[in-house]
Amino acid sequence: MDYSDLFLGFGVCFVLGLLFLLIFPIVACCFCCCRTCCGKCGGKMYQKQTGNMECKMITFTVILAVITLVLSGGFACGFFVNARQSSEIENMGSNTQNSLDDILIFVNNTVDEILFVALNQSSWIFEVIEYDLSNVGETVGLPVREALRPYVGSAIDAILGMVATIEATRDGLDDMNSLVSDLDANYTDFIESIADLKQDIEDLYANCAGAGGCSAAGQDPQNTADTTNIVASRNFTDLPSSGTGPGYYPRTVVTAKSNGLTSVVNNDLESSAEAGRQDFEEIPELVQNETDSAVGDLVNSFDDFNGEIEDGLDPMIENLDSMSSVGSSLGDTISEYSETATDYDQYRSLFVLFLYFIALVVFILNILGIIFGLIGYDRYATPTKRSMLSNIGGLLLMASAGLCFIFAALLMVFTSFPFLIAGPLTKIVCGPIVSGELFENTVDLPDTIPGTSGYYVGSTLFDNGNVSVTFTGILDNCGDNKAAYSAFQLMHIVNISDILDMDSYISDGQFDDMKVNISDQVEIMSSETADNLANARDVNAASIPWSDFENELTSDLIDIGEDLNDFADDLQSYIDANSGSSSVFPGSYENDFTTMVSTIRSFQTSTVEPMVSDRDYVEYVLNAVQSNSSKINLAVNNTIAAGDAADTYITNNLDSVVASEVENFQSTMIGYINQFVDYITDMIYNEVGKCRPVKNLLDNLINTVCRGVLDPINGWWFCNGWCVFCFILNIIFSVKLAKFFRRMHDEDESDALEVQQRRNAASEMQKPASIIRNNQVSPSPDDFAKDELQEELHRVPNMLFDDPEGLKKKKGSDLPGVASTSNEYDPDGLVDKRSQAEETMTEDELPGVVTTEVDGGGGGQEQAGEVKPDAENTEAKIPEGETTVTTEPPGTPGPAVYNPPTLSEEGQVMENVNNNNGEGESNVDNDTTQ
Repeated sequence: MDYSDLFLGFGVCFVLGLLFLLIFPIVACCFCCCRTCCGKCGGKMYQKQTGNMECKMITFTVILAVITLVLSGGFACGFFVNARQSSEIENMGSNTQNSLDDILIFVNNTVDEILFVALNQSSWIFEVIEYDLSNVGETVGLPVREALRPYVGSAIDAILGMVATIEATRDGLDDMNSLVSDLDANYTDFIESIADLKQDIEDLYANCAGAGGCSAAGQDPQNTADTTNIVASRNFTDLPSSGTGPGYYPRTVVTAKSNGLTSVVNNDLESSAEAGRQDFEEIPELVQNETDSAVGDLVNSFDDFNGEIEDGLDPMIENLDSMSSVGSSLGDTISEYSETATDYDQYRSLFVLFLYFIALVVFILNILGIIFGLIGYDRYATPTKRSMLSNIGGLLLMASAGLCFIFAALLMVFTSFPFLIAGPLTKIVCGPIVSGELFENTVDLPDTIPGTSGYYVGSTLFDNGNVSVTFTGILDNCGDNKAAYSAFQLMHIVNISDILDMDSYISDGQFDDMKVNISDQVEIMSSETADNLANARDVNAASIPWSDFENELTSDLIDIGEDLNDFADDLQSYIDANSGSSSVFPGSYENDFTTMVSTIRSFQTSTVEPMVSDRDYVEYVLNAVQSNSSKINLAVNNTIAAGDAADTYITNNLDSVVASEVENFQSTMIGYINQFVDYITDMIYNEVGKCRPVKNLLDNLINTVCRGVLDPINGWWFCNGWCVFCFILNIIFSVKLAKFFRRMHDEDESDALEVQQRRNAASEMQKPASIIRNNQVSPSPDDFAKDELQEELHRVPNMLFDDPEGLKKKKGSDLPGVASTSNEYDPDGLVDKRSQAEETMTEDELPGVVTTEVDGGGGGQEQAGEVKPDAENTEAKIPEGETTVTTEPPGTPGPAVYNPPTLSEEGQVMENVNNNNGEGESNVDNDTTQ
């Protein structure tokens, strides 16, 4: 950027200021000497009276008032700028320190984030990897086992199920022997009990018949409750070993089969089958043991990788720590200098306040001078006769001009030099910094900074000028709140990608060592287990002849049926049908029959039902034994085939399954590392150490230097220049206006005569023509005369000039009922002499006043009216500016006084007519013009 035109403009303005500093004091001295010594330049105390003097005075007053108001804006802005600068200087240290604190916090947080992300997180992920490697039995072996289970699990379950079936069959056969023995013994007792019950019933029937009852035709109880089939005819005894005989239970065969199965079970059938299951379930432990050496090597490799990450990030952390220490020392220095600046700022502030206090004094003098001058101004007073108040106003304006002469040059000093300093810095430094042009045109261009080659920032940060790192780029990145690693392009110091290169430490071959061969160590069905199963099949428990015994079990225990309650019901029906018949139930036999019914029911509950329950349980066990024994032959064959298939599958596929699961494990471990690497890379590139505080620090420095220091200085010189400009105009117009307010020493007679003539002309114009033509009062005593007088007086202001003393020359005959007076102009200010006239009146005339007629042909000459009081004539001397007529009409207590009214500067007439209806008294205030 070419700054020649900019420097030229500032130089020209500064030279103009210097010329002002040289010329203005000379002009001021010449002006003062010209006025005081030579009486020139307005120094002579004489002012020519002209017709437009008042117009000039008003014009100069308005201009000076405007200049004064503009000046007030200048020093008011100056006071504000001074307060702003004091505030900025006071807060400059704290603001800068806060920004540095933000930078220190940013650096410390960046270090903490790096430690957390790269070290703490890496430690956690490597702990997870080491845990998985240390528990490879679970991470690899368990998936291997579960992968084989669909093909091997059913065989294992079949073998174990077959063992359980064999044992259940053996146990069922043993239970059958025991249960049948108990059933046979119990049934023998049951047969005897049934026989005893039958005998008791039949004895009851016989006894009843022997007593003469129960024997008649159709009344035999046997017809209703027949006891013939109350017999227990089942046979649960053992079938003889010969196979023929009275028994039905094949105990000999059952015992032989049971012994055969027992020998199989006792031949470690269960343990051998459990061993196959155990081999399968312990595949994870087998994998853990076989891969122990390979896992140890992998753990060491991951530890080395983790250590390399920590070592690689140490330089970055050390650089950030050094930046933190430098920032702390810089903060202490800034605090020290800011305290010094704050201490000395009070002197600067007092001096600035002094300068603007001078401007304030000029403002006050102008305001007071204008106010005093306008209040004391008299348009008809000659320059030598101006009032003291007007003269004071002029002197105040001259004092204002004097202060402007004295301090204008001083203000220009503090306009030019601050302008020369702050102006170029604002344009050349602050503006380009804010827009970014300063860095783009200097440090961001290669080979522009002496002593460095290539890019300055790259050479400074990385000792490599070929790195295209620019200050503008850093600020833009920090403005976007990017991570420090990306914003400052720290990959030229620490390359995260190289540090996180896992291939340098871990190879695929290390995981291949985990692909162990363990198929020969797993056997689902051993040969011993197969032999035991075959022996169990050969026992052939299904060949036991159960049919005869089963028929006995399924037949009723009592021929009549297993529910004797039915028989009891029949007997009860017999009792009910013949109840009360002595031919059927002689004596107490009816009660004996009823008791027998109860006995039968009780026998059913206590004897028959338990026997039926025992028989049913034996039948249940028999069914279970038959079911198990019938399955053994086919199930054993299937189980042996399934076991052989499982072993074949393991032999052919176990090692490949292990290899596949190791590869899956490797993918998982590498996936952990890749996710960790991606996470760290993303965090360091995009999240760790977001550098907006760096941009905030620069913005704060710009605010502190440009807006906090240079802007108030610019405002200061601008306000000073503002005041200087107003001072120059103030000198001109305050001197001009003071001439119209100050009392002059010299005056020409022609000027006094001109004033006299103007006053006489104004006085003549004040005569109301209508009153002259009608200079008589109606003889009527009513209020008509007063109303007419008021109406005529209202017309007077339109005919008057602005003459405050116009009525001094008005004659008494000009007003109805008032004696005429004559005033002579006295240039020496003597009181006008008033001629006296008396006039008599008759009784039929208006009480108290007699008017004379005016000769209409006298060419406007008026005849003096004569006033005669009833008692005696009173002579009144009229002071200047007041016409007083004293009359004493009959019955009036005092005189009537006429005071001329005033007219405002706009020519408006203020009327005030006071009519007092006292007896013979009349006071009339008539409006006049000022």
